[in-house]
Amino acid sequence: MKSKHSTFISTLVLSSCLFSAVAVSAEDMVRVEDMVLVPEGSFTPFFLKKDDITNSSSVATTAVDAFWLDATPVTNRKFQAFVNKHPDWHKSNIKKIFTDSHYLEHWQSTQGSADSADLDKPVVNVSWFAAAAYCEAQDKRLPSTDEWEYTLTDNDRDTENLQKQIMAWYSVPNKELPTVRSKPANGFGIFDMAGLIWEWTADFNSYMAPPDSRNSGDKNLFCGSGSLNASNLSDYAAFMRYSYRESLKGNFTGKNLGFRCAKDAK
Repeated sequence: MKSKHSTFISTLVLSSCLFSAVAVSAEDMVRVEDMVLVPEGSFTPFFLKKDDITNSSSVATTAVDAFWLDATPVTNRKFQAFVNKHPDWHKSNIKKIFTDSHYLEHWQSTQGSADSADLDKPVVNVSWFAAAAYCEAQDKRLPSTDEWEYTLTDNDRDTENLQKQIMAWYSVPNKELPTVRSKPANGFGIFDMAGLIWEWTADFNSYMAPPDSRNSGDKNLFCGSGSLNASNLSDYAAFMRYSYRESLKGNFTGKNLGFRCAKDAK
């Protein structure tokens, strides 16, 4: 028969174990809340390869492995915490090779930080190098273009309505950015994939023709004929996205250009 003392110790140990389990579960919940697991799947790529164009009898698809993606674009609050921990990426310290002169120009306080009213708005005016450095510091990475485009279409697959929403956003200049999560999540449970900001991808400029392809011998790469490789000629919103990405350089910043991070599923 157990003594009162041993019973008390057993209860204390059990309570301690339960507390630890709760703590681990809470940590997992934060991770799930910050990132969403996008399941593996496939989608029709906007730009087709030569073999896909030749074999028009079949519908070309691109497979995407499961991966984690930030539920929202990175905010000023999170990027400011990164800059405080890694001062080399502060606007007063960053090397010129990694950005242009507009880096974090919306951080106009005397300390060169974001205004308190803007902390939960997406960070913009960040170069590809700064975005990649932030993701690496979080043990993450920038999403590939295929991953980003696959997530944009979400699992509702209402592409026609999505195109209309995106074109409506393109037609009105963003005078002031709203906070993240201002609109409902898409079918994957991810917020702000369209209608808030443009976003960097890891391979942002690897899909369209190089600036001058006249001597390449491939007529599909010359001027407007590159559009013949598109899987949906009516998807003007996608033309805009890919063209915009192709115009970028790694050190470029823009007042509507931000990012979110991804991570391999394990």
